[in-house]
Amino acid sequence: MDLSVILPVYNNAASLPELIQRLTKTCQMISLDYELLFINDGSHDDSLRILNEFADVDLCIKVICLSRNFGQHPAISAGFELAQGNAVILMDADLQDCPEDIPVLLQELRSSECDVIYTLKQVKNGKISNRFTSALYHYVFSKLVGSNVPINIGTFRAFNRKVLKALLQFPEVNILYGPLMFYIGFKSKTVSLKFIERPYGKSSYTFFKRLRLAVNSLISYTDIPHQLTMSVGALLLVFTLLYVMLVVCQYLLVGSSLPGGTTMVILLICTLVGSVLFSLGIIGNYVFRIYQEVLRRPRYLVRSTRNLN
Repeated sequence: MDLSVILPVYNNAASLPELIQRLTKTCQMISLDYELLFINDGSHDDSLRILNEFADVDLCIKVICLSRNFGQHPAISAGFELAQGNAVILMDADLQDCPEDIPVLLQELRSSECDVIYTLKQVKNGKISNRFTSALYHYVFSKLVGSNVPINIGTFRAFNRKVLKALLQFPEVNILYGPLMFYIGFKSKTVSLKFIERPYGKSSYTFFKRLRLAVNSLISYTDIPHQLTMSVGALLLVFTLLYVMLVVCQYLLVGSSLPGGTTMVILLICTLVGSVLFSLGIIGNYVFRIYQEVLRRPRYLVRSTRNLN
């Protein structure tokens, strides 16, 4: 198999017919032995029916239907584990990524001697909340690789079999392939491609989902949370010592202590209790992740497949 195109699908019924037609036409033009792996991640619309109808007439279209909605990255994991191609394309199914750009990525993958080709998209508009969470998410990338990762990097990318085998060596349950692909450190290159506004429907990534993804990246791939907790604890200790020194100095020089009152006491108690609860929350998050990894539950479960051996 020369090429595997992996597309996680979640409520993309409106875009699937056009997407499949354009993908098929593009892959046939480049004259490669290819497969289109569609992973239906518990869609509630007619996505599965449409995929099965196309798969019935084209054996190159392979459908993996998960038992429920496990999330984008578990769905991607299913595609990675089943992909047979020497080159792999990962893209979204909402037609914001142009199937006609696949030959560009494959050409760069062959000619540049790189293992991964990332794409950059120019986003002129968009919600401030989306831009903020996207910037936070890619800030994590920068921390991982020690360089400035563009905040407009897209899901659309191409990589070779060597990178795919490396990704499959990571067994953690809560896997995030975005930062992981930078973490493994293979030679990469970025290309700028035209970004198209979503033609059908709206994104399922709300502000809170984006924020949660950014926080998960921080917790899973960096030590920023517990470093932040240590910094807050150190600052509270310093301020407390300064306050004690101020009280002692005033007592020695003036002969009286700082004015007392319930407001000051409540403020100090709330500050200390809040910092302790915040620290316990971070510790609990890490403990819960360890618990999930110890259970070794599968990332996804498959309900049915089409055109797979």
